[in-house]
Amino acid sequence: MVIAIFAFMVAQAAAGDTVAMSVADAVQRARDMNPALRAEVAEARYASATALEATSAFLPSLRLEGQVTRTTDPVGAFGLKLRQGRFAGPDLQLDALNDPAAISGFSTAATIELPILATEGLFGYAAAKRGAAARSAGARRAGGATAFLATRAYWDVQLARRKVATLDAAFEAARAHREQAEALRAQGLVTGLDARLADLRAAELEAQLVHATAESDNTVLRLRAFLALPVGVPLVLLDSLTDVVSAGCADGACEAAHRADLDALSLGVDAANLAVRRAWSSQLPQVAAFGVLSHSGRSTFWGSGSGDWTLGIGVRWNVFPALGGIGGVRGARAARDAAEARHEDARRNADVEVQTARRLVDAASQGVGIASRAHGEAAAALDHARLRYRTGAAPITELLDVHAAATAAHLNLLAARHGLLVANAALELAHGVYDR
Repeated sequence: MVIAIFAFMVAQAAAGDTVAMSVADAVQRARDMNPALRAEVAEARYASATALEATSAFLPSLRLEGQVTRTTDPVGAFGLKLRQGRFAGPDLQLDALNDPAAISGFSTAATIELPILATEGLFGYAAAKRGAAARSAGARRAGGATAFLATRAYWDVQLARRKVATLDAAFEAARAHREQAEALRAQGLVTGLDARLADLRAAELEAQLVHATAESDNTVLRLRAFLALPVGVPLVLLDSLTDVVSAGCADGACEAAHRADLDALSLGVDAANLAVRRAWSSQLPQVAAFGVLSHSGRSTFWGSGSGDWTLGIGVRWNVFPALGGIGGVRGARAARDAAEARHEDARRNADVEVQTARRLVDAASQGVGIASRAHGEAAAALDHARLRYRTGAAPITELLDVHAAATAAHLNLLAARHGLLVANAALELAHGVYDR
């Protein structure tokens, strides 16, 4: 899927097609194209596959073997003839036993083993499954963090672009003020100082515009890198900072969400508890049934020879493994205690993160309201200042100061809306909305 998406993006770059995306599109592309996230997902798959190795604790296993030999070893020759079913009286003579002629043989065997009592392996398998589930939950949390970073990068670009547009409009307005001052000077209504002051303001805005343009280009570059979007592809962002923003999670998404990192730590505690049981079980006997079906021939499987079978039950019990058993249990308990402590610490921190994010959302929402009112007042003041300067009731310094205040109010409003959008995303991250 990732290769197909990348090929599609390269083709678009070659064709010069425009890519238009919403925040949701950016988040999905980031999930698909982020190499760090792909590594997390791959490691989670590896953990799940590794857990399958522990199924030998309760599933039967079948092993096939084949061997071709030629030997003059007295014991080997004696055994080969016996297994091939061609042992005869002359083979019991001392010369034949001590110095046998070279003999060839081909043997095959099928061995099946079935665990009957393997509590250590059963607990080990259960612990491995919990561990694999924890890695999968960790990958989901990494996906949530990726979604948040993509969301923030998206709004960073929108803020930077709007800042450039605002400063550009202010720069053009300052130049218009200069032209107006020149016209009034020609009429003898003002001195040449007004035009100079307008020039100074325009130069200040031009410097800010250059810096803002560079920062805007950098934010776009960072977003492109995050989304693996080639530089040659024109990028249009559909969602705007001026869209209506709710103060908090929408449609009860926060209440229905679960943080995957807490799930991962909880599963880690379960795995650690199972590891304690496994450590205890390692000191118990292990019982398994087995069966062997073998064939021995002179040259090939289809040649003459003999077939044998064996059935049995085996018990393995390491009755006293020195102090290793005690050390294993104590170590497993210590690991469990550490896992429980990490889970408790993470849960407390998560509660703090949620409360902090909620307060920041509330503050950002109020900030948007304040900035909106200030922007409205600044726009009205600017209209008034323009009228006063045009009619000669006020100097150009008043107009320039009021216009600077209006520009700052507009930038503050954009920053406030950006802050609310990012705060909402942070709240959703704190609740685990992005984890999936």
